[in-house]
Amino acid sequence: MNLRTEEIPAELEFWLDCPVAGVQVGAELQVKGWVFSRIRRIEAVIARGLDGEVRMPYGQPRPDVALRFPGHAAASRSGFSGVLPWPGGAGQVQVIAVLEGGRRVRMASRPVVVPQVSSWGFVFEAAGKALTAWREGRLEPSPERWLLHLRNLRRSMQEALPATRDFAPVADRDVLLARYESDLNHFLTSGARLDLRPRAARPEVSVLMPLFNRAELTLRALRALAKIAEPSLEVVLVDNGSTDRTAALLDRLDGARCLRNRDNQGFLRATNLAAAAARGRALLMLNNDVEVAPGSVAAALATLDSAADVGAVCARLVLPDGSLQEAGGIIWQDGSCLGYGRAGDPRAPEFSFQRDVDYGSAAFLLTPRAVWTELRGFDSGFAPAYYEDSDYCARLWQTGRRVVYQPAARVTHFEFASSTSRETALAMQSKHREIFFAKHRAWLAGQSLADPARALWARSRPSHARRILVLDDRVPHGWLGAGFPRANHLLRILVELGWQVTLCPLSEPHEAWDAVYLDVPATVEVMLGVGATGLPGFLERRPGFFDCVLVSRPHNLQRLLVAQSPVRSRVIYDAEALFAEREVAARRLRGEAVSEKEAARLLEDELAQARDATAVLTVGPRERAQIELPGAPAVFTVGHALQPVPTAPPFAERRGFLFVGALHDESSPNVDSVQWLVREVWPRVQACLGPTAALDLVGETTLAEVLRLAGASVRVWGKLDDLTARYEQARVFVAPTRFAAGLPFKVHHAAAHGVPVVATPLLAQQLGWQGGRDLLVADDAQAFADACVRVHEDAALWQRLREAALARVTSDCSPAAFKDQLAAALAYVFDHEEQE
Repeated sequence: MNLRTEEIPAELEFWLDCPVAGVQVGAELQVKGWVFSRIRRIEAVIARGLDGEVRMPYGQPRPDVALRFPGHAAASRSGFSGVLPWPGGAGQVQVIAVLEGGRRVRMASRPVVVPQVSSWGFVFEAAGKALTAWREGRLEPSPERWLLHLRNLRRSMQEALPATRDFAPVADRDVLLARYESDLNHFLTSGARLDLRPRAARPEVSVLMPLFNRAELTLRALRALAKIAEPSLEVVLVDNGSTDRTAALLDRLDGARCLRNRDNQGFLRATNLAAAAARGRALLMLNNDVEVAPGSVAAALATLDSAADVGAVCARLVLPDGSLQEAGGIIWQDGSCLGYGRAGDPRAPEFSFQRDVDYGSAAFLLTPRAVWTELRGFDSGFAPAYYEDSDYCARLWQTGRRVVYQPAARVTHFEFASSTSRETALAMQSKHREIFFAKHRAWLAGQSLADPARALWARSRPSHARRILVLDDRVPHGWLGAGFPRANHLLRILVELGWQVTLCPLSEPHEAWDAVYLDVPATVEVMLGVGATGLPGFLERRPGFFDCVLVSRPHNLQRLLVAQSPVRSRVIYDAEALFAEREVAARRLRGEAVSEKEAARLLEDELAQARDATAVLTVGPRERAQIELPGAPAVFTVGHALQPVPTAPPFAERRGFLFVGALHDESSPNVDSVQWLVREVWPRVQACLGPTAALDLVGETTLAEVLRLAGASVRVWGKLDDLTARYEQARVFVAPTRFAAGLPFKVHHAAAHGVPVVATPLLAQQLGWQGGRDLLVADDAQAFADACVRVHEDAALWQRLREAALARVTSDCSPAAFKDQLAAALAYVFDHEEQE
């Protein structure tokens, strides 16, 4: 809580961004906020924890504070942030300002608790990882490295534990309101003005904001809008006869359209009046007791424009104490409504994905003006306020339009701040619920029965849609390789097929949210932070929620089976690769003797796990033949989905060689292959073609051993978002993989772009492509170099390989077949259960 105590002089302005009350931490605690004095210098900021005091770096830029306090120079560099060591156990963190002269002022005190990792859970997870590393030949003979890996594992397990929070909204609310009143006083006495002029002659969005008193909140709401550069806004204000300083505030606004009622017409009528005066193609209903976060309006408008049937977009509403008010709303069968996620952590995964919802609060609700006009705005039967937004959204659904929750639109909301009292507001809601029920009785019959315990089931529309849990090592970005491009496409097709998808990354459960949805559908729920250790608890918290589980990679299937999942009867195992084959090949490459008997045993152990599944997905006929044995589950072939998009430049306009593949794992086949390529093959290529020959290595990497491969003729590009330029320039694509399993996406992708391929026999076998016809195949370094030179120098051979590979991509990588086979597997698991 940010409480002003008796110790704090009135001259001091401060705020503590983090830690929040009740936050759980690991070995370190981040402390961040701002503070300045109106009359004297602040010498230092100190955080006090269990192990003593730490001086926080002070004087950091805070432009947001400078905007809030334009008359105080000290506000612009009032920020502080730092790390406070936290050895373990619950306690209090105190933040202290040291004023000029040495006076110490305690600004805030926050309770802190620390999650504890189960010792047995840690031992079990460490042993499992060590066993996997040993089986894959990655276990390093270095105790120092073991200790480092154990420390990192414990840290990741600590971070994966679920957070708990303890809020005190009334105290924070009172402090904030007092601060906002002070801001209003300063604004009105300073002679300042607020510029709200539209940034375009024809604004895209019209903000409709009814006002009745609470000028201090209105000022804060308008200041947030004034910072928005895109999209272009016009602000239409309707003052419902305010008796406070609202009129004085409106006189200080430039560019806003201000309509004034003599008396309080209520939120609904004021909104309809503002809409009639609006010029934007979209209307944003906005309370005056909200603060819109940067980027929120742009994200909502992009969602509104994403499909013709989107009728409205609502936001993630957060209360001033940092807890969630709602992430979309649920309308129950009896007409009552529930804000999903109330009092939760707004950053939690379950509130961080886009989905269709029953309704969104008019505290922030964006809708096309044409649709608003067609539906004749808010129904005046719900005047003066409450249930008008539920009614509008219900009418959208009944006219074939969707209401979409967009988590990237974030709004801080002072709930009930514009009402006479909370009790009055709740009484009005109860009355209007009866009107709503009578009006929409037929539509409500199809809604879920009122049961807050079933909010998880009712949070998304349609609530009867089938739900699938996808388990994989990490969020499957297309640039990662190792089967993840295909896994990414699986997610997309599941969404296209109408499934509500939850993805749970088990081995690497942490990632920045702004990276998660770069190429993952925004409607997929991504359960960051759960991980392998948290999987049993996650499944226990959602009993009966998932209709099916799709699990990729054998160690993840084992994790699911150990977790005793309640959906075991509907498990689809995605055998995107036979890992035993990769392990055997890697060990033999290192010179280890692996007998055929041992190789067969490893493969049988892997296939035995797959027999616990209801169905198996495989990538091609070769793997299918190995899995499809008596007693095995049904097998469906789901390979790659690619359309040929051949790049235009002809043979004569191209030069050089290209490799594409993720290079972030030192033990991966890709890292081994580029090291072999550069050290063994490339000198032989240069001996034939001369020093001007060029090799491009493209793929995400920070590994020193990869970066050291760069030289005069070898360029290491790292990750590229668009490979088109590289494909247009390259004459030959090289795939020197010496051990691997599954289906090489990089070869299909390069061939689809019209670049002929030189590959190892291993990849040709995995593809089922014929050497000399579809690609050139070579094993040892000299033969591989000779093949590269042949394709690079022979225009006729180049053209023949290009055309043959494009034909193979067309026949082998049909997007329609991919979708059909996945749909067939999903249908089978339900038909199979019914037959049993």
